[in-house]
Amino acid sequence: MGAAKSFAAQTMPLKILKEQIRELEDQEILHVETAFRHSYGIEPFLSPDTVLRNLAANITKISGSTHDLAAFEDIKNLKAWLKTFRLAPPASVFDEMMPF
Repeated sequence: MGAAKSFAAQTMPLKILKEQIRELEDQEILHVETAFRHSYGIEPFLSPDTVLRNLAANITKISGSTHDLAAFEDIKNLKAWLKTFRLAPPASVFDEMMPF
């Protein structure tokens, strides 16, 4: 009986240590996920469905952009578009400084 008791006494600390390792791993995963979300501006609690909808919308935008890029493969089309393109005039620095 003494051997069985000492075996149980030895396995208990191992179970506790394994549980502590699992908790530390969970904390590390949460830390990495949080840093990733923060660096890419992802909201903390998004559902997978929301992520998939956002991804589909982004893919649609990108495919539209590739169509625009294809139109500019011909240098003549690009030059014609550039001739029609006009930048907005820059705002005057004085306009921003005047309170009235």
